Amino acid sequence: MDGVGKTTAATGLTDRLNFKIVEKPLHYLFDEGESTDNYIRIRDEVNANTNKIFTGWFYGLGNIFLYEQFKNQNIITDRHILSNYCWSGSDESDFVFDAIYRAIGHPDYTFIIYASPEVVAKRLLKRDVNDSDLKKVSYVPEAYEKMIRIMKKYDMPGTVVDTSDMNEKEVVDFMIDVLKEKGIIDVQ
Repeated sequence: MDGVGKTTAATGLTDRLNFKIVEKPLHYLFDEGESTDNYIRIRDEVNANTNKIFTGWFYGLGNIFLYEQFKNQNIITDRHILSNYCWSGSDESDFVFDAIYRAIGHPDYTFIIYASPEVVAKRLLKRDVNDSDLKKVSYVPEAYEKMIRIMKKYDMPGTVVDTSDMNEKEVVDFMIDVLKEKGIIDVQ
């Protein structure tokens, strides 16, 4: 969900672990350089479509592209199949996610970054009082239920991190500790 601190956490992890951060993987197909203009335009058109099978495939292509483009590299991304499922997952589109998962499997480790609806609203308002994501705040509990359900369905190793009462450093420290404990990373 927007406003929980996922990009901030991903950036912090990238800095600490010396990994590459990958945001909006499809922008690598649609844009040149650092621009995301074409991706944003196409994304907005896709998001206007209510067909979850269509949107699931679109964002699923991003998941598949991510794996192909950055194969055998240490990367961190702030969105993956779980966030795709959060917005496009339904009984009718489950076969899409099953196909994507069969094609790419799962990351070494996944963090579902959570914050209470009140905290999300506060963070979004601080970012921009007209943020369109404010309309989605009431969806927070259902969104996390969906992401946790799909993480369990695919037996993805992961942890839910409640960032409601944590600052950026505490979130990254927590995540680093979990990754060390699970044997995913070996850093001092």
